Amino acid sequence: MPAFTQFVRFFSLLPLLLLSNISVAQESTPSPQKESAKILTLYNWSEYFDEKIITSFEAKYNVSIHQVFYETDELKDEYLISTNGGEGLDIIIGSDVSFKTYIKRNWLASIDNKKIPNLKNIDTRWRDTSPTLIPYSVPYLWGTVGIAYRKDKVLSPVSSWLDLFRPTAELKNKIIMIDDSRDTLGLALKALGYSTNSTTPFELGSAEKLLRNQRPFVSKYSYINLSEKSSLVTGDTWMTMVYNGDGLSLKDINPNIEFIVPKEGTNLWVDHIAILEKSKNKKLAYTFINYINTPKNAAQLASALNFASPNSSATPHLEKSFLNNTAIYPEITILDKSEAFAEFTPRKQKKRNEVYMRVIE
Repeated sequence: MPAFTQFVRFFSLLPLLLLSNISVAQESTPSPQKESAKILTLYNWSEYFDEKIITSFEAKYNVSIHQVFYETDELKDEYLISTNGGEGLDIIIGSDVSFKTYIKRNWLASIDNKKIPNLKNIDTRWRDTSPTLIPYSVPYLWGTVGIAYRKDKVLSPVSSWLDLFRPTAELKNKIIMIDDSRDTLGLALKALGYSTNSTTPFELGSAEKLLRNQRPFVSKYSYINLSEKSSLVTGDTWMTMVYNGDGLSLKDINPNIEFIVPKEGTNLWVDHIAILEKSKNKKLAYTFINYINTPKNAAQLASALNFASPNSSATPHLEKSFLNNTAIYPEITILDKSEAFAEFTPRKQKKRNEVYMRVIE
């Protein structure tokens, strides 16, 4: 997911960004016993936390958790820039690639491992995937990107990224693509047999042509709504690019929705949770991160969101059907073909952003 922002787009859209893409969970008037409750502010994707865990934490520690939401990594970056590195926020959840940039900008506080005893529950392989992040963040969840589609509308078999990027005629104006250059451009490259991290002119040019040809089939570049009002649930959208857990959550709402990880492989991502340097509630933030990494809470978080947990102590508390679900824990043949997004130099990131912006504007 992109670590460098599209500055022209940011300045022109900032007023709308603050109004429409950033939303704060509303609270009712506090009851007398909660008037003295401390406030912890969490910056996260929408619908990417389990409300039961939040409620239990609030009750146990007499805390009110405010949530501020973003739609994509790029919009997250733009908001952090506009708030001087996250003033007013305490905890952030996001991609490992974006966090590497935040470290360089001194936006993340270094972690005192002694203050998170449950850090011992995190499988070392997930911490070791990004050694740079070890002193600053904790792996949160991991997963893949795939295709969710209406199997009652799309009659041809769906197994390849090309089914999304070279759609059949009936899919015109029926597709939603993630508005993020790493995901959309990266997986267009994967569809053509190239690395998701390619920066070579020929390969980028081929991916741009593929995306331009797909453009008439795309109703919008955004992230699919995950509620019962989702256009994929109602049938207004027939196919979308989506993170695996979200695809499964939509399938739970409407059984006509199917989710697949394409045969070419995909992006393998690990999201992290960290404390912002600007936080004024670091002690409470440590308590929160430790709390969500108890074995039962980690299992509850994973099962509620349909994503795999990097917390090995959660495994005994997860259902066998969950652990055996290949949409959550992909088969080794898919994992071998998959890649993590790389961190690019500013020049290479700019080149990829320009390709993406020429397609969507």
